[in-house]
Amino acid sequence: MTIKLVGSTSGSVSLQAPASTTGGAHRLITLPDRNQTGLGSILQVIQAVKTDTASTTINRTSDWVGHGLSISITPSSASSKIFITGYFSLGIDNDENIFYKLFKGGSVITAATGDADSNRSRVTGCVPVRGDQEWVVYSLPINYLDTAGSTSSLTYTPAIGVSSQNNKTIYVNRPQGDVDNQNYARAISVLTAMEVAA
Repeated sequence: MTIKLVGSTSGSVSLQAPASTTGGAHRLITLPDRNQTGLGSILQVIQAVKTDTASTTINRTSDWVGHGLSISITPSSASSKIFITGYFSLGIDNDENIFYKLFKGGSVITAATGDADSNRSRVTGCVPVRGDQEWVVYSLPINYLDTAGSTSSLTYTPAIGVSSQNNKTIYVNRPQGDVDNQNYARAISVLTAMEVAA
């Protein structure tokens, strides 16, 4: 059976059912409206932007969360998915591998790290850098789809670390060098949290 919707001035749109369904079952398809909150709908979007600079000294045992970039969201349902996306703009004073672990409520999200493998570090993501390029700002991408698990406020924070056992100075939103000319940029770092109906 086909239903044809005729345009007010010209053209038409036809809705046609499949020839059959599994076991002859009746199926219902609900078309979204402006207030639709069905599966996959984006229920809310929150963004945090850090525009100022920060720096600290860290090593492979550090989980630096005092950099000033985190985001809080209060889900409407515990079953909702929370999509965390964004990037960190970073500089460092030596050749290094910068990584992050995604924290939720002050603890690492284990499912957002690589599998355990002897003494190897379990991290969410990383980027290699060349510390001898003192004017370069590196972008560390952040992406993860979490399950809310609660309707209380949830705070997500990328915890920054480096691979070296030696202390390294790391900079947010600026390169390691700080010369007053246009080769030395100032950047921003961004986190976005989206609640997705599930």
